[in-house]
Amino acid sequence: MIATFKARSVWSRRVLVSLLLTAAALLLSDSNLLYRWDLFLYDWNRMAWSRAPAEDIVIVAIDEQSLREIGRWPWSRRIHAQLIRQLSAAEAMVIGLNIVFAEPETTDPGADAELASALAANGRVVLPLLNEQHRLGEELRETLPIALLQAAAAGIGHVDVELDLDGIARSIFLKAGLGTSRWPTLALAMLELGDPAAERALPGERARPTASASPSPDAWHRDYRILIPFVGPPGRFQHFSYRDVLYGEFPPASFRGKFVLVGATASGMADALPTPVSGLSRLMPGVEYNANVLDALRQSLTIQALPAHWTLLLTGVLVFFPMLLHSACPARWTLPVAVLSLLLTLISSFVLLYTRQLWFPPAATLLVQGLGCPLWSWQRLLLLIRSLFEQEVRAQVTLHSIGDAVITTDAHGAVQYLNPVAESLLGAEPGALRGQKLGSMFEVADEQGRYRSVNLVALCLEAGALVRLPEPSILRNDAGEEYAIRASAAPIHDRQMRVVGVVIAFSNITETRRLTEQMRYQADHDALTHLPNLGLLRDRLKHAIARARRSGQSLALLFVDLDQFKKINEGLGHSAGDALLRAVADRLLLCGRRDDTIVRVGGDEFICMLEDLRQEDRVVDFAHKLLRMLETPFQIGNNECVVTASIGICLFPKDGGDVETLLRNADTAMYRAKESGRNNIQFYAHDMHLRSLERLNMEQGLRHALARQELEIHYQPQMDLRRDRIIGVEALLRWRHPQRGLISPLDFIPLAEETGLIESIGEWVLRTACQQAKAWQQKHRPTLRMAVNLSPRQFLRPGMVSMIAGILQETGLEPRYLDLEITESLLMKDVQGSIMTMHALKAIGVRLSIDDFGTGYSSLNYLKQFPIDQLKIDKSFVHDLVVGKEDASITLAIIAMAHSMSLTVIAEGVESEAQKTFLRANHCDEIQGYHLSRPLPADEIPALLN
Repeated sequence: MIATFKARSVWSRRVLVSLLLTAAALLLSDSNLLYRWDLFLYDWNRMAWSRAPAEDIVIVAIDEQSLREIGRWPWSRRIHAQLIRQLSAAEAMVIGLNIVFAEPETTDPGADAELASALAANGRVVLPLLNEQHRLGEELRETLPIALLQAAAAGIGHVDVELDLDGIARSIFLKAGLGTSRWPTLALAMLELGDPAAERALPGERARPTASASPSPDAWHRDYRILIPFVGPPGRFQHFSYRDVLYGEFPPASFRGKFVLVGATASGMADALPTPVSGLSRLMPGVEYNANVLDALRQSLTIQALPAHWTLLLTGVLVFFPMLLHSACPARWTLPVAVLSLLLTLISSFVLLYTRQLWFPPAATLLVQGLGCPLWSWQRLLLLIRSLFEQEVRAQVTLHSIGDAVITTDAHGAVQYLNPVAESLLGAEPGALRGQKLGSMFEVADEQGRYRSVNLVALCLEAGALVRLPEPSILRNDAGEEYAIRASAAPIHDRQMRVVGVVIAFSNITETRRLTEQMRYQADHDALTHLPNLGLLRDRLKHAIARARRSGQSLALLFVDLDQFKKINEGLGHSAGDALLRAVADRLLLCGRRDDTIVRVGGDEFICMLEDLRQEDRVVDFAHKLLRMLETPFQIGNNECVVTASIGICLFPKDGGDVETLLRNADTAMYRAKESGRNNIQFYAHDMHLRSLERLNMEQGLRHALARQELEIHYQPQMDLRRDRIIGVEALLRWRHPQRGLISPLDFIPLAEETGLIESIGEWVLRTACQQAKAWQQKHRPTLRMAVNLSPRQFLRPGMVSMIAGILQETGLEPRYLDLEITESLLMKDVQGSIMTMHALKAIGVRLSIDDFGTGYSSLNYLKQFPIDQLKIDKSFVHDLVVGKEDASITLAIIAMAHSMSLTVIAEGVESEAQKTFLRANHCDEIQGYHLSRPLPADEIPALLN
């Protein structure tokens, strides 16, 4: 019974506290004491949200350019009349002329009449109305346009803007006037004029009724207050300069059917307002403010303040229920509940704003919710106080268990505390150093590498800030032990920020430093030969170039590449290859002086850098010495190895002035040495670089040639000699370079083969040729055959057979009309593999021919195993066929051998009638060559077929 009573008492107190907090929130909300915070949250929402302005709202700006070219303000009203005519001619829907015409023009009496005529002719112009007080204490007046212009205008709209308590313009009153709110705002007047038939209920907060029965005729009355959802910072609407419109320099359709606001944007000319989206640093001109109002009214996006009774109800709900939840939840849930309630309040405010265009000010709710959190978390405060006592013990345990040394001193440098690690590094007994000064126990190195003692505590007290010792620093203790350390000291401050002591932290990095030195050596040296590597060479070469420039001397790079080293690796194994590289490195070191740098670049490549050269003869002597040293065979295990080297040499400054240029040119010279037969020396020459650059440019161009459609296929006819009839064509690749014109296949096919581009190019050639053959079969020759060459890399590519089968299926060409030509030398590289691949191709149904027959070294034993259909006699035998007995004999032998094996024979390179007659007389089956036709583009082949 007592427990139940206590529970009810506790619950009653909780409900009472929740009600009191709710009442406080309601009081704050109703009194509007936190209006600045509410406005801040509202502005933050407006700045974070923007939208695209309406495309049919345009501003004609009286800007700085217009003032410069038209003249000083005010302008003659004839100019405004001309502007109205220009906008009338452009078929503007409605014009809002945000310029005050309260006084007649005295300098040009006819100007008012001309402007009135333009207004009347247009019939859709709205002029502004101001509420002014000319002198302090005088009555408020309505400043209307002069009677002549007022009568000519289609409408009058007020431009009254009331600033909020913080001086920011956020709202507009849709109706206002002296005595009664009878004048619409300028934007509303334009909207009513643009769509007079539409019935619209005015949104906004209505004015509160006055105590008197009738409003005062001398007071300015406002009604229908709305908050403006600005489209964004100033400058979002489409602007045209007044000057450009006046002189007709605008696109014809710029104003057709659009709302046009004319007003000043030049600084210092007109009222400019601070807005939530512009801030005080960039004010918004009044004409753009009215454009935002018009845009909001047209899109029905106006924002209204949530009615007071709904505001109070929502505030009460958002405060009372979270407070009850606070009181009922455990202490550990206090913070999550507080965060959730704050988020719920913010989300509620934002959802109402963005979905219903209603603004709920949440500051009072947020404040009470925030204050309610510590009120209900007193249990956590007790736990926090209790934990402060535990933390001191925990800190002691932590400092004793960490691996770094920690010492604390007082303001005079006397030791107050040190952990066991510090006692061990200092070589002191436990407690022996307490109350003593440490003195200069650390040593740091100067620029010359000499060590000097420093008092770290004194340095920290003098600086009054964190002090770190540079590395490497040394600790020498009283026992004579020496450690490499990393140390820092930081001052300890009291509440008045006075230094009351110092904490020193240092760690033993002796082993780390040793490992770092080891890693640095490994990073700069080759692991196999222990020679410097390329990274260290770059650094040394950079400094050597600087020294050579100062001394005026030269230096040389010798790029050494072992010849045929790959054969040793493949024949004896990689361990033997590694042993050979180590032996070569030892001999290279014997050749050089102590100041010379010899590095291993990678693989079987080395670079020697020679400095302080006065004559180039020393370089040549050194290079020949290297070659002679390598001539002596190497004993690798039970094997004797003989290696040679190709050496490329470049000199500084003749062959380059920087690291990368010298390395590149030495490499180029080495490759020239290899091309020249290996085991020789080549100095770098400028034309080497040009040839390398030309090859690189060709390779880069070839990589894009297929995508840029620079590759072409020409077709050379093949004739059946027995029927004198074209029975097929051979597809021949051509490259039409945009700058170099037609490039010979002999120049780019080897490059494509080397770089691997031949695979994609060959697939494109095969697909294009099959498509073309199918098209010619359908239109001209149903049995036309297409011959396509297979490159070595393409033939050896995995999946080549399935790729060809897929292309045939895709293009619809029957396999028997595709003749694949394979060179004789390719087949002999891997006879068994070639036989398997050829049988797979024959299974598809394609024809196979051996190209350039007679120039390779195929065995007749292998030849009879190849599942081929045709031999192609190389053109080198056909060229002197009529006059050369040897070529004629070889040709006749090939024909006889092929026929004996039931193979057909085609001769390429036939260029004369005599060659054709000889081949026909000796039963050659087919021919091709310039005697029939040169290779032709696809569009010229049908004429031959017909």
